Amino acid sequence: MDKIKLTKEQITQIAAGVFFGGLFIFVYLNYFWLPISKTIAANTAKVASMEGEINNAKMQKAKYKDLESKLESLKSQKEAAQKKLPKDRKVPDLLRTITDLGRKYKVDIQSIGSPVSGREAYFIKVSYQLSVTCDYHALGRFITALGLEERIMAIENLSISAAAGVSSSISATFMLVVYQYNG
Repeated sequence: MDKIKLTKEQITQIAAGVFFGGLFIFVYLNYFWLPISKTIAANTAKVASMEGEINNAKMQKAKYKDLESKLESLKSQKEAAQKKLPKDRKVPDLLRTITDLGRKYKVDIQSIGSPVSGREAYFIKVSYQLSVTCDYHALGRFITALGLEERIMAIENLSISAAAGVSSSISATFMLVVYQYNG
């Protein structure tokens, strides 16, 4: 085979073509390919991170899917507990309850004494001295109704005696103890 002979001008043109081709590849890589590939890699990492956070949030949601219903249940339990053990004395409500129950069970309330308070660890114990007249069974129903009220109440130091002048009537004195939240 014969060797190909190139002129100096042809060699210069080939060298210039190789040089400009290399220059084009260098410029293309440095100014287009590498910055775009870095952006693509950064965005791919962000997407992977976001997908991880989304999956974590989905797992948390699945773990606590009924969290709102639990919160509502706890709120209703808190309201019920506050009705049983209020933070305030609520004397008008207490007097209304006592007089309404007295009318309902035919108990004549003679007097309600001044409150006496005593602090405990988690509650305040407020005692009222009550004097009533009624028949024996009406007193039992009245005391039971007080115990069944929504607010926590108790009866202490019950003293029963025959009422003067009326044969079937009794006179009773006792301490009505109501509780108040100490918080």
